[in-house]
Amino acid sequence: MATIDQIEEYVRKREFTDYIMPLWLPFLPLIIVLSSFFWFMIILYLHDQSLNGYRVELSGREDAVIYSALPIYVILVILATAINVYVVYKWVWRRNEHFKRQKLLFNSIKDFLKSKGFDVARLESICMEIDVEENVKNAVLWALIQFVPYIGGFLLIYVYHFLNKDFYRHERREDHFLGALSSILARRGFDFSYTRYNPIPDRSTILYFVLSLITFGLFGLYWVYTLTKDPNEHFIEHRRWEDQLLNVLRRL
Repeated sequence: MATIDQIEEYVRKREFTDYIMPLWLPFLPLIIVLSSFFWFMIILYLHDQSLNGYRVELSGREDAVIYSALPIYVILVILATAINVYVVYKWVWRRNEHFKRQKLLFNSIKDFLKSKGFDVARLESICMEIDVEENVKNAVLWALIQFVPYIGGFLLIYVYHFLNKDFYRHERREDHFLGALSSILARRGFDFSYTRYNPIPDRSTILYFVLSLITFGLFGLYWVYTLTKDPNEHFIEHRRWEDQLLNVLRRL
């Protein structure tokens, strides 16, 4: 039988599971690659100028910079790649951890209300749907799958697809649960009204993919932005309604 202490414990776990990613982090690999590329091209240009007689001689320090340019560029590209893998990993990881936490939270709320004599049949139905639909995905696998030869890029697009869609569907189930919960509590005279300020839109993978192609990847930057922003806003909304709901449940 669930207790209010158990519910509070699942709420506290959001500090670990609901990771709010900085919006700039997914773009850091691109920034590193582009800036290092331009730096490398400038070094090569200066070296070429010196070979064509525009500079009489290179000092030892300048010569070392030129010949170390390529290794440094390679190291920066590897660093950017590692950061990109980390970002995809954290996208999938926080999806998994948040979904697991909410599943435990909803079940504990349902069981707590049931122990208090509430009719929770509707909540039980929604919890069963969540158990079936919200499966854990391997974060390490999906972070590395982009390196599969020839098809890695398409597999990464699939990661974008399921992250957008999973959070959209997750939020719809959450809204159904909270709406049913509000009605159940209202029958006993407890007021729990909830309005979502920033609902996650149903983003079209096909449309986003086509727009990314015809804009030569520029729209893809916005797509990456949504993969970070949507869950961030969802987690912030959680903090608001969870605290409000806890205040109501403590009075039962």
